Amino acid sequence: TRILTALLAISLIGVVFCVLPYFAVEAGKKGHINQTLYWVAGCFVLITVPISVLGIVQHLVNWYMPQVQKFVVRILFMVPIFSIQSWFSLFFHSAAPYLTAVRELYEAFVLSSFVYYIIELCGGEDQLANQLRMKDPQFGQHNCLVRSQCGTWQMGRPFLLNCKYGVLQFVFFKIVGTIVVIVLHSQDSFHQGEWGWNSSYTYLAII
Repeated sequence: TRILTALLAISLIGVVFCVLPYFAVEAGKKGHINQTLYWVAGCFVLITVPISVLGIVQHLVNWYMPQVQKFVVRILFMVPIFSIQSWFSLFFHSAAPYLTAVRELYEAFVLSSFVYYIIELCGGEDQLANQLRMKDPQFGQHNCLVRSQCGTWQMGRPFLLNCKYGVLQFVFFKIVGTIVVIVLHSQDSFHQGEWGWNSSYTYLAII
């Protein structure tokens, strides 16, 4: 196993520091800037993905706090997903919006996982609710801009539930917005960065 691991490590190092830089230099000599960027980005992808996968594997092997580690693993998966998506988007331009949609959906999932990760680090929902109940009630008051809409949150479990509801609302709108972008892009009705009253990007960006 150690010999196989060493061979894989040596092969990876050779690809990262020899093969891909060679392709990048050759593409640059021919004036293919896009290909140069693609191969340079590939070097960083081949560095970050194994490191993140190693961290994920280490958590799975040492699975002694599953209630916390399951959220950590979900968060760590952002690195390979985001890096591979970005790398592929440099080469497959037509598929870039759909690859970005996959990233956006997973980002929404990770955001909710991060909130539950924080809750578990604080001892779970019951213990966190008890800790919040002992806090000063002024922490449940909002500023004048949103006070009329949100009112005053009661400290304790109501405060915790309101925080969770807020995150889940963001996740919901993130998913819906991503699906809308996919549909609009398939109909050539979505142009990112284009602001205007008749631009769908404007309203999605505001939401």
